[in-house]
Order: sequence, then structure tokens, then C-alpha cells
Amino acid sequence: MNIKKNQVFVELEIANWDNTDLASTLYEMCYSHKEYENDVVEVHQVVDLGKSKYLVIINITQDLDNLGDELDNPYIVKGP
Repeated sequence: MNIKKNQVFVELEIANWDNTDLASTLYEMCYSHKEYENDVVEVHQVVDLGKSKYLVIINITQDLDNLGDELDNPYIVKGP
């Protein structure tokens, strides 16, 4: 098993809590970092930075021997 692990840090600012579903926002953040169908992407931690600003730490695990199909993800920028 050839496993690749990566950690991503994303800044999040909530302008209006009345119009924000935090669970849905975190789900979308995870999906936006998923490149292959078998990627395991999960929120590791949400750190409150104050004044409605947060640091979201996301863990990404890929089994390089079993990636699955590549997703047509508009958030992933492909190399040349």
C-alpha cells in the first residue's frame, strides 16, 4: 500500500452567521480538495482566530495504488 498524506490550511471568515451553515461549508471545503474518488478528505481541526475568522486544517489521504477515477473538480488546478 502506497499512501500519500497531505495537510492543507484554509482561512475562513464568516461575515454573517444567520446565512451560514458551518457543517455545509466544511463539507464543501473538503470536497473542493478531493482530486480522486477514493481520496479521504476530512477536517482535522477548526481554530478560532477571533473576529469571525477561523483556520480550518484539512487532512487528505490518497492510496496511490488505488486512486479511483479522477474527479472533474473545478477547484483543482492541474499542472501543464
